Amino acid sequence: MLHTGGMHYEPHELPTLMFGRRHALAYVLNPKAACTLALNFVFYLNNGYRYFDPIQIHYSRRALFRLHAPELDARAVNAYRQLLPQSFSIVRDPLKRFVSGFFSKIFSDDDPHALTARDFLTSECGIDLSPEADVAQSCLNFAKWAAAQPDPNQLDRHFKPQWLNLRRDGRFVVDTILRLEDRAAISAFFARWIGAEKAEWFLTFRFNEHIKNQKTDVVSDELKAIVRKIYAKDYELFYS
Repeated sequence: MLHTGGMHYEPHELPTLMFGRRHALAYVLNPKAACTLALNFVFYLNNGYRYFDPIQIHYSRRALFRLHAPELDARAVNAYRQLLPQSFSIVRDPLKRFVSGFFSKIFSDDDPHALTARDFLTSECGIDLSPEADVAQSCLNFAKWAAAQPDPNQLDRHFKPQWLNLRRDGRFVVDTILRLEDRAAISAFFARWIGAEKAEWFLTFRFNEHIKNQKTDVVSDELKAIVRKIYAKDYELFYS
């Protein structure tokens, strides 16, 4: 059990929290919604310089502390208790997030960590991920597969509904939730921590942007309807 700020949390009640050693700010991980930007921002806030490889920060166990249920690292727990940080996260339009995730994690071979999932989907689920595939049909078939899963908690976190990534089903409350589409709000939030000039400078960086495919090529009315079904609560909570 983790005791913070008078609140008691079981491991399963916590989202994945990332934070540094000096400043009382924790990022609640929400993949495919500017998570690389957020992680690099927290590192910069705590160190005064940027991490040497913006993508590899995801896999570092030294750059930031990580509280990740069900395993709670003792050093991270102690640091969290000392800092008692406020938390923030970023959400994204569910359709754009889903399509972005499809291209970067499913249709592309850029991420070696996604190989097992790609192998399963194409070998056992009938989803064509070959270079000759009709990419729009493959994206639609993947959406149908995701919609058919009985428990959305079992989806990979890149496709899991955002309210579940943020643990909106439990007692943990994220202090600040920003929408990726509201650049001004993100800039203002960053400015509170590093100043307006540095915040604007930091937002000029385009982290982990996937530009190999035109995402608009796969969007159809049928895909929109399926995505709205999968992420109905995301739309209700964050985009209503």
